[in-house]
Amino acid sequence: MKFSTRHFTLAAMSALLFSGAASFAQMTDAKLQTKRALLQRIMKEKFHPEHEEAEESNAAAAKTTGYDQRVSAAPNTTGEGEVSMAYNPNDSSELVLSYMQQSPSGALAFPIYYSANGGSSWTQSSFNSNAICTADFPGQLAAGGGDPAFAWDKNGRLYFAWIYLTVNSSFDTGFFTLNWAYSDDKGHTWSVKPKHFVGRGVIDLATNNTLAMYDGITDREWLAVDNSGGAHQGNVYCSFVCFPPASIPAYEGIKTLVPGIDTFGNAVPAYTGNTQFGNVEVDKNGTLHMSFADIDNSQVRHVASTDGGASFGTSVVVSGASVIFPAGPSYVFHNRENAAVNMAVDGRTGSGNNVHIVWSDFPGTTAISYYSHSTDSGHTWSVPDTLNKRFGNNITLMPTVAAEGNNVTVSVTAINGADSSWYYQLNSTDNGATFGSLSTTSALPTRYVGLVANVDSSPLFFGDYNRSVRAQCQTYATWSDGRSSSAKVYFARKNFCRLGVQEVTAVANGVKLTSVFPNPASGQVNMKIEADIAQPITTQLYDMAGKKVAEQHYVLKAGQQQITMPLQGIAKGVYVITLQGNNGMIATRNVEVN
Repeated sequence: MKFSTRHFTLAAMSALLFSGAASFAQMTDAKLQTKRALLQRIMKEKFHPEHEEAEESNAAAAKTTGYDQRVSAAPNTTGEGEVSMAYNPNDSSELVLSYMQQSPSGALAFPIYYSANGGSSWTQSSFNSNAICTADFPGQLAAGGGDPAFAWDKNGRLYFAWIYLTVNSSFDTGFFTLNWAYSDDKGHTWSVKPKHFVGRGVIDLATNNTLAMYDGITDREWLAVDNSGGAHQGNVYCSFVCFPPASIPAYEGIKTLVPGIDTFGNAVPAYTGNTQFGNVEVDKNGTLHMSFADIDNSQVRHVASTDGGASFGTSVVVSGASVIFPAGPSYVFHNRENAAVNMAVDGRTGSGNNVHIVWSDFPGTTAISYYSHSTDSGHTWSVPDTLNKRFGNNITLMPTVAAEGNNVTVSVTAINGADSSWYYQLNSTDNGATFGSLSTTSALPTRYVGLVANVDSSPLFFGDYNRSVRAQCQTYATWSDGRSSSAKVYFARKNFCRLGVQEVTAVANGVKLTSVFPNPASGQVNMKIEADIAQPITTQLYDMAGKKVAEQHYVLKAGQQQITMPLQGIAKGVYVITLQGNNGMIATRNVEVN
């Protein structure tokens, strides 16, 4: 929970969020109790006051910070988490990425970055959610929000969704808005329609009761576009959990934006009950898939629609799966433990019947992650694969899954016995039936206990989930990492058609590694670089065992330039080139020496 002491004292906020707790004992319906508890949890998670300054500092950071993979200008104080990413279905080298950026005061922003070269370099877009929020609610305090999400259609339109929580001047009423915007130039510039609310809700901050206005509280949204070429081609689906007013039960539902219409339609419930982390994906046959955590029954479920989201079939439990949120003040990781259910369908080259789901469970004070897949469009599911066993039965959490045809990549954070966390990936070439050996994706570890990230008072914010997507051989992954003593977003791409090939790049900085050539190389390898300012860098060459075999030092000038790394005496094989600045790693690239 992040509060601004400028407006609230800790005691006041505690009373505000939990003043209704005494009424729990008087409620006889367990699901209504859960609904109330989840609303309290959402209020706790969504409060991130004073977002205006964060947007400004982030814009400055994109121009001036240039040494490593950090996005924020305040590397040890600004949190970055809940990252989302998508690629253009017409050109997978064109990417967009966004996340929640939170300053120590609780300031919140949703910076959007775009890349035209597969993530080799990133540029911040013109998107400014603050201006949109201020226009919608003049004079109100933007107290928080979150959950950025993307979807991209075949015609080139890119969609973005995010949540804001604003508070009136009396601090007694909160306004939830689930917003959407679009870009027709690959994420460079953004527009909003006059009716840009997917969902709206109003909450009484004294009681945490949803008021009988609009839809109710809509949270944890996800976006998907139908690019199947079928009857519902171009439909945009937004899933969310909705908490209607009074005793009306919560539900997981969707709204649909039909081509040619400028507003999302009415909500269609897909499952009645208290849920979280609803994902939506559309397969190549046009079937709309949804997965989510069923909090009432501690299960993971899947449900599908074959009529463009007009109705849904009966939900299916994913192989007796369980999902338990951690109880009490015992945090096993970073104070944001959640099921983080994530789903992928098999992409453009698959049969359309393959669906993959990963999630985390929290029995006791540990965390266990699972993977399950379906080969019949979600009707039946494989026995969940316990991901922890692949890491010496150590903690794993916040997994993501990406798929293309029979190729499946699971990305996950794993913590060993010494509390050192690394980001790993597992790859399957047989539709998830088996996985190969572990592949380390992060360059350095994170020690969360050392960061005091696993206590309730921790100022660090890592978010509730990460994201990965796959385009043929390439898997793009992005996650929130604490290797630099703070929560920062990192991006990596890995080519699983070439064993051991790993590439990491800065999401936004003042140095861009635009190309490495020739590749394969012999004698020397060249690097084209753009730098905002003159600065020293070091290039290092590592073999696949992690041994450094060469190193060179350079002083970059401002502007475009080319540097060369000699390869004389280097044995044939695949190597990793890293660029290091004064404050850390800028990027890594792979080069094959022949």
